[in-house]
Amino acid sequence: MKKGTRPFIVILAAFCLAAPSASVMGAAERPLASPKLVQALVDEVSGESAFDATARISRFDRVQASDGFHAAAAMIKDELERMGYSDAAVEGWPSNGTLRYSTCRSVIGWRAKSGELWLVSPGRERLCSYREVPLTLVKHSGSGHAEAELVDVGTGLGEDAYSEKEVRGRIVLATGPSGQVMREAVIQRGALGVVTWYSPETRPGYPNMIRYTAIWPRWEERDKLGFGFNVSKLQGWRLKQMLEEGKRVVLKADVEAEFSESRIEVVTASFPGSEDPAREVLIIGHLCHPAPSANDNASGSGGMLEMARALRAMVDKGLVPAPRRTIRFLWVPEFNGTLPYVLAHLERTRNTIAAINCDMIGEDFHKTSGYLQVFSHPWSRPSFLADVVGDFARLAAGLSLKSLTGSDHPFVFEVLPYSGGSDHVVFNDGSLAVPSVMLNRGDTFHHTNLDSMDKVDPTELRRSCFIALGAALFIASANDAEAGAAARLVARHGPDRLAGDYRDACAALLDAGSAETLLAAYGQTLNVIERATDREIRAVLSAAILAGPGRSLPSLFPLTKPLEALAGAYRAEARGVYEGRCRELGVKPGAPSLSAEDQAASRVVPVRDEKFIGPLDPDYLSEKIGEEAVKGIQLQGDAAYEALNFADGRRSLLEIARAVSAEIQPVSVSAVKGFFELLEKAGLVSLKGH
Repeated sequence: MKKGTRPFIVILAAFCLAAPSASVMGAAERPLASPKLVQALVDEVSGESAFDATARISRFDRVQASDGFHAAAAMIKDELERMGYSDAAVEGWPSNGTLRYSTCRSVIGWRAKSGELWLVSPGRERLCSYREVPLTLVKHSGSGHAEAELVDVGTGLGEDAYSEKEVRGRIVLATGPSGQVMREAVIQRGALGVVTWYSPETRPGYPNMIRYTAIWPRWEERDKLGFGFNVSKLQGWRLKQMLEEGKRVVLKADVEAEFSESRIEVVTASFPGSEDPAREVLIIGHLCHPAPSANDNASGSGGMLEMARALRAMVDKGLVPAPRRTIRFLWVPEFNGTLPYVLAHLERTRNTIAAINCDMIGEDFHKTSGYLQVFSHPWSRPSFLADVVGDFARLAAGLSLKSLTGSDHPFVFEVLPYSGGSDHVVFNDGSLAVPSVMLNRGDTFHHTNLDSMDKVDPTELRRSCFIALGAALFIASANDAEAGAAARLVARHGPDRLAGDYRDACAALLDAGSAETLLAAYGQTLNVIERATDREIRAVLSAAILAGPGRSLPSLFPLTKPLEALAGAYRAEARGVYEGRCRELGVKPGAPSLSAEDQAASRVVPVRDEKFIGPLDPDYLSEKIGEEAVKGIQLQGDAAYEALNFADGRRSLLEIARAVSAEIQPVSVSAVKGFFELLEKAGLVSLKGH
């Protein structure tokens, strides 16, 4: 038999054994949406209206827990009431920079009255004005009136940055994060204030780019802060050059700002379900960020206003029936307002069957390269949702949706694996278990003064609104037939995802250079096949929640058989590849086995404390068990996030380690064990079975 023949035959046999039906593997893919729903969305969703709402929101300086955010929230509430949403409300909770909601720290109240930064010597020039460009004043800047020399401290981070430099009584120029520089230069070393900027290699080009930064102080830090300004790349480079030329650079800063006990607010409104109103589909977007922050995220907030208007109009005009389940809209301060809302409405949240996070949905593709990215839910939250949203994206692409005043650009989109960074992280958390996806169009200009309305495209807003509202309406209105269609859609796309996961894992088999690494790669490949197959099967079966009350839809189970057959074929192929590599390396094939550490970990089950709701704020661990202990945590980022999500009170430490290893990257059992031991020390979990 020629090399490579056996794997092809095995895979081909798997598809034959699966005996796929045309509904799963047929050549044509029928959209989920009915022609009636498609026509209603095409007729009613307006890119111009979404653009107008985005422009109005972008005029507010929407810093969390501030007057500007409150004003923007009040405007949205008024608009919703005019549309006929009788339950539109602005809800709020105390916020002061020290109070926590679960593990997450609240935001301090901050009000900026004025802020200017002048170059006094050599020459005279106004560098910054809060009145002209609000994000030139670092958010949470303290008050200050000073005329002092400028000192370049590079990044402004760590002892080396301040070596042989006297900063006490002076102003520092730095490229590091403003909050960290403020703490190191001002609080620790006595500087008066900080001036921060993007160095030229960061986001190359755009000499007039000014970054958005914030300090996020605790209440007890408020009287220790100096002033903070952000200057443009060109200004920062000129100041740096003057200092390198040996010139004495003197700046004059005047800032009036105050801190206060405040409230973190969210705007909420719902279209009640006609049959099962307790079950909700959530459309969420963050309203916060300084003016203009047009795409991030006035576009999501403005787009949601248009979705709310279009939904009401479509039902009132009889274009579509009222949804069976409730559709809720939620405008939040990113993370900071989402968790207080969840804690206040825990039962409602846990009755939410899907959440769609609209974060940066209006990019002009040619100006920003911001094509639509649908970020899926993580492996810990297998669901039909990403495939449903992706189906509406494909539908939008086929319709060539455009707006009268928008671009003519082709529609470019991609459905991608899970990525964090916004409010869908909260809902996907294991304590809530709400499948959530994010619509996003990342670009070079976000979190800068250049994220402005000239880069927002009514055409792209219309497409994004079509997708998010269409998917929400399909899910909220679904019954048995739609549940079956969603399950078949997942079953259709599952083999592609499974194939990709397998191929990525199998690559390590081909790269292994020793018996030990080869056996480990083989074990990891088998682990990926098992976990990815389980994910796809659960995603197919998750569509049962869309059926009528009390229906289990046993007809969904046959849809999982091709996945099981394909997994068997991949296991056989992996064994063949492994044995072939063993022959090449001259080693005897083995079988993955459990070490003593693995066996011990298999007997320990972490259980979350019932009051531990939402993602973990690492700052909470530092506060509870000390910064040194936190530095020793080996599990970081998405690996730590998913480890917590997999901790459902049934999985052992070993099972959690394997699940994280399959999804993200191989992690050791000891790393997972150490992570949960620290969480237990902080009172967030208990370890059963010691």
